Amino acid sequence: MTMSGEGSAVRVVAVMGACGPERKDFAAALARQRDSVLLQADRIASDETALESALRLLQLVPSSTELVVEYPLASAITEVIGSLTGSGGDPEPQARLSEVICVVDAAHLLDDLFRDDYVVLEADQRWTHPGELAYVCRAEVIVKQIEYASTVMMMNWQRIDPDELAMLAALVAHLSPLAQVRFDGEPAARTHRSTVPGYSGQETRAGWTCLLNRDFHPRRRHDRVSAFRYEQHRPFHPGRLKQLLDLRVETEEFGRVIRSAGFARLATRPHVTAQWEHIGQIISLAPLAFDHQIEDPEEMLAFGQDIAFIGMDLEVAGLAAALDEATLTDAELTAGPPLWRTFADPFPLWQSVTETED
Repeated sequence: MTMSGEGSAVRVVAVMGACGPERKDFAAALARQRDSVLLQADRIASDETALESALRLLQLVPSSTELVVEYPLASAITEVIGSLTGSGGDPEPQARLSEVICVVDAAHLLDDLFRDDYVVLEADQRWTHPGELAYVCRAEVIVKQIEYASTVMMMNWQRIDPDELAMLAALVAHLSPLAQVRFDGEPAARTHRSTVPGYSGQETRAGWTCLLNRDFHPRRRHDRVSAFRYEQHRPFHPGRLKQLLDLRVETEEFGRVIRSAGFARLATRPHVTAQWEHIGQIISLAPLAFDHQIEDPEEMLAFGQDIAFIGMDLEVAGLAAALDEATLTDAELTAGPPLWRTFADPFPLWQSVTETED
């Protein structure tokens, strides 16, 4: 059944979160207080057609209806948003995504951001082969849910020291500047439906993206939480970069880096722009664009390094200086690629379906 117009589409509120019990309880309470229909995570996990079936049934309701969908952790948030907005392909014709609410356990948030265990996502846009499973670090799933949320709901916050709670709220606001940060139990948090026309999958919501776009305005601030943009035209020396990450950043010499992301270049791979992804204890560099495939120079993502850092108690000047020291010296830069190819490169080899031989 196809809807005749967007105005008659069912409003969908996506409820995400890594803590199953808190997510389940919040979604149920939200549906009750808004008089909305609830679709629980266990039903979605056991029946891949559950959402489509619920939407078709709700079309029979003459009045405007809202569907609260509690998604299991194994749902990739980008796929959820894409399926309901069209940013990842054709959207569900019966649905209109109005909110994305990420439920976080305030009492365990920092620990969760530094977890190094993995989860298997049901779907992920990075797959290269049909049916291939995507193993993703749990901390990455949590951070990206926060980054894409329109509202971040803090649970179990009542026993946390007020200053620490203010710091956690500011950290969330830095990770997701466009999101509303709310606390479970506040009357306004559960009784009002969103007045926003709809959630757009085209929005650049993540804090690191806002930093690189020079449009970073977090709604909450705290003296211990900060963010900065690192720019440097020189490529990294891979050996010195690896030592910096392992021996100094990971040991929190410059404070606690919670999230860093952006674009980077290694001297040993000079014609490739890499995606820099760092969350908690996990960092990855993956090929993103190859110079010989770029026809318009203005499409170049980054000539050297362009990376956003978000963290707690950051010593910005020290970290920036250490990153500079990990790039090529004047002599190394002048020597050019013949010398660069001799550098030890401890980072994993890059394999990409888009890469072609020179």
